[in-house]
Amino acid sequence: MATIETLWAGMITADSGTDSSIVLIINEPSAPADVVQFTFPDTGQSDQEANQANLYEIKEEDFAQRGGRVFDHLKLNLSSIRLAIRGSDQWEVGSFFVWGEARDGLIVPLGLVTGRQSGPGVLSSFILSTDVDEARVSVPIPRVQLGSSLIIIRRMMMLLSTADEDDAGTDDLINLKITTIDGRVVVDHDFKDTLQDDLEQGEANFYFVPVDITFNLPELNDESIVLSIKGKDAWLPDRLFLFGLSDAEDKELVEFVVPVVHLPRWNLGTLSKDPDEGRESVPLPLVDTPAIPPTPTGPIL
Repeated sequence: MATIETLWAGMITADSGTDSSIVLIINEPSAPADVVQFTFPDTGQSDQEANQANLYEIKEEDFAQRGGRVFDHLKLNLSSIRLAIRGSDQWEVGSFFVWGEARDGLIVPLGLVTGRQSGPGVLSSFILSTDVDEARVSVPIPRVQLGSSLIIIRRMMMLLSTADEDDAGTDDLINLKITTIDGRVVVDHDFKDTLQDDLEQGEANFYFVPVDITFNLPELNDESIVLSIKGKDAWLPDRLFLFGLSDAEDKELVEFVVPVVHLPRWNLGTLSKDPDEGRESVPLPLVDTPAIPPTPTGPIL
């Protein structure tokens, strides 16, 4: 059993931002009450503003505030994860990803919507409002499975936040490069300007990263993934997470998500091409992802 004691949630708001409170709800089918009912708080980020990203950590004590508790992710089913709203100021979800960290350190993807998903049981629009003439009060988040280290990665997600301190943000481009043990460059991506507040002080970002050549984790080592900056305007991250997806962008639903890099506390220093301010590039450490993950027992199979 993998007992989830910390949750992470990353999201991008689409064109409709909101001042209403957004709630993450997780339940086990046999439990008399929700195991998680967490209202996302006001933070220093641009919380749920149009076209902006957010990144939140939810700890065990946050579960308990409304009678929740730690839980076993293997007991969740297809409808266990929902997003809800507590007001009539409508909110449109662009992308949303929630994952957990177990007591033994296992990183467990739980639910993902990419904003392009469709298909049976998936809403074409993720708009929330308590005004029934506008939208629904809550929507289910499609479940995803923990991908083993052997899963072929066809695209990636990177979620990060910039430190909330003076001069932490940057206007320079950053680059993610992934090279296999045998020398193949499978990812070489510059993060260009988006509608988000890109790499600004105290803000979060949620990016999808193209993969040039498909790969899996045994083809990498701890020197394979390199994050670099292309200028002298120094940048200091606060958190950074990188995940691989088993499905290409044109697929209806993502089946497997593979944890690749998991840095809830950035400890690799400042990035800058100015050697007096930081380093131009840093290797990112790989997550210890199991070759064979735990098998779900519910209908997610």
